[in-house]
Parts: sequence; structure tokens; C-alpha cells
Amino acid sequence: MRNNNNNIIIMNLFLITIRKKLSKWGFTKKGLLTNAKGEWYLLSQLILILLHFLPCWPKTKYLIYQVNISIIIFGIVISIKGFIIALKALLDLGENLSPLPYPMKESILIKNYSYKYSRHPLYKGILFISLGISIVSQSLIHFFLFILLTIVLKFKALKEEEKLKLKYKEYENYMLEVPAIMKNIKFLDWRL
Repeated sequence: MRNNNNNIIIMNLFLITIRKKLSKWGFTKKGLLTNAKGEWYLLSQLILILLHFLPCWPKTKYLIYQVNISIIIFGIVISIKGFIIALKALLDLGENLSPLPYPMKESILIKNYSYKYSRHPLYKGILFISLGISIVSQSLIHFFLFILLTIVLKFKALKEEEKLKLKYKEYENYMLEVPAIMKNIKFLDWRL
């Protein structure tokens, strides 16, 4: 009986912690229904990421050409690079991290470390991972997911930048100096 009570207390503490974090990030029940703070961008992003676990199509055994091991290694390297970029971006953001495209009230603008080379390095890392998966799997479905994820992350970044410009006076200058997601790709660097 005592273990049961301890488990209930632990579960309640966990739920309270989750509710506080979600509230700090700006999540509300109303927002989930109305997309008040860009919740639908996050939901779309998460769904597309989870869909990367779908099986490959077409299966590589049905491909006309022989799968080259160097292509698979290349895809793995791209995914690993993306993981490193995303992890570094998360660490560089620290307490300023919010999954929604609205900055938190107490957040500060991070312009150094990985944010010195890309305004949205976390999105860049996610896209590298997705691209690497589509190369390794040589799957049309996964390549299509990569394209959709690119579109969703661009629109999420644009929404985020609207709010960052309002919150931080120096953000417009930062936008001119630093590529958005990926330098020299117009769709992913709208400062060009």
C-alpha cells in the first residue's frame, strides 16, 4: 500500500512539473484549438518527425539500380551532423528554449555560439537529420516528408521572427547579418 501511495505522489509531482513547463512555454487549451501561439506549427512538425518511422517506399529491393554503400554512409553522416547541430543549438538556447514560435516573457536573445551562423540552427539540424534519413532509406515517402518538414519549419521560423522583431530591437539587424536556416539556399535564407 505504501508503494502505491509513493507512486501516486511521484506521478502527481511529475504532472505538476509538466504543467508548469507547458505553461511557461505558453501552452493553453484555447491555444491548442485556435493556434494562438503557433501550436499547429509545432503539432505539424512533430507529426512529420514521427512519420519518419514509416517503412520505406519503394523498398530498396525493388529499385532499378544497385544501392551503393557510400550513399548510405553519406546519409548517415548527414544525419549525425544534423543531430550534433540540433543538440548544440538546444544547449546554446538553454532556458530560452520554447517549442512554440513565440518567445517566452523572460527569454533573452541568443546571438552567439551556433546562433552566430544560423538564426534557426535547431531547425537546420532537424532538416539535416530528415535529409540523411531520406538518403539512407532511399525512400520517396521519406524524401516527401523532408520537403514537407522544410516547408513547415520555414513558416514556423517566419512566425517566430515576427515575434522576435517585436520583442528585441536588435533582431532586425541580426536578421540581415545571419542566415535564417541555411546559407545560400534562398528558400531557407530569406535575407538574400
